[in-house]
Amino acid sequence: MSKRSDNRQAVTPPLHWLRAFSASARHLSFTDAAQELLITQSAVSKQVRLLEQALGQQLFIRRHRGLTLSEAGRNYLPIVERAFNTLEQGTRSFLGYSTGRNLHLKVNYSFASLWLMECLDTFMDTYPDVQLTVSTALWEQDFQGTSADIEIHYGREEAFRDEAIRLRQETLTPVCAPEVAQRLNDPRDLMNERILDLTGINETWNFWLARSGIKGLALENRHFFSTYVLSLTMAQAGKGVSMGHTTLIENAMARGDLVAPFDIQVPGRDGYFLIHNTSSTANPYAALFADWLQARF
Repeated sequence: MSKRSDNRQAVTPPLHWLRAFSASARHLSFTDAAQELLITQSAVSKQVRLLEQALGQQLFIRRHRGLTLSEAGRNYLPIVERAFNTLEQGTRSFLGYSTGRNLHLKVNYSFASLWLMECLDTFMDTYPDVQLTVSTALWEQDFQGTSADIEIHYGREEAFRDEAIRLRQETLTPVCAPEVAQRLNDPRDLMNERILDLTGINETWNFWLARSGIKGLALENRHFFSTYVLSLTMAQAGKGVSMGHTTLIENAMARGDLVAPFDIQVPGRDGYFLIHNTSSTANPYAALFADWLQARF
């Protein structure tokens, strides 16, 4: 084995250390984690301590009445949980889990949270024999290596395979809570508001400003989020103005939780795309879901 391979192997902590950390973080108790893992409390404590030593970071703040995640622990936990989820989904797929009744959906996180969960029950009611497994992807790279029957991506059309189906033409417009909208009579009033922007995408506030033709509008009080779920949640709570696009805001606007203070809509370049596995081993339920989803749009 090469030296490079040895180094790479040594970087990854043992699986039982990571499992002890995950269970302890979930329960915030070594004792409860031990009961879940069917080992002793001292074994859990030792495995977490060895993991901390290997990482050179303290993952928990140990208190008399229990545990609290440190900042390092809060940052590391999503990485560990995502790895375990990937391993579980991959094992299920390897063992033929996506055959028979099960249909695996891998969905862009914002699309799943703000649109799909609002109506997925109608698919379940229509096809009661189908058992769904729904997992999410925050970034495009999270789709790499997936074995899902259906994928729903967000991005530019040319980035996807030829069989990708665009679900709709998105439009962009600022949105906020009704009480905030009462203060916004003109786009220049945005200079007095907290602006909620996005990282990792092309269609930000800068895109909307450029395409809407608004000149000289300096948005100084701007904050950035990794997903629309965060920015739109803050906007809905009256804590700022978020950029929104059609699919993600339509349910909240229909309920009156969000409003568009200006009648200025900009066509988006990116969009949501449906990709389903059409190989010879494709899940027969995938076509049913693809038809149902396109009909919803």
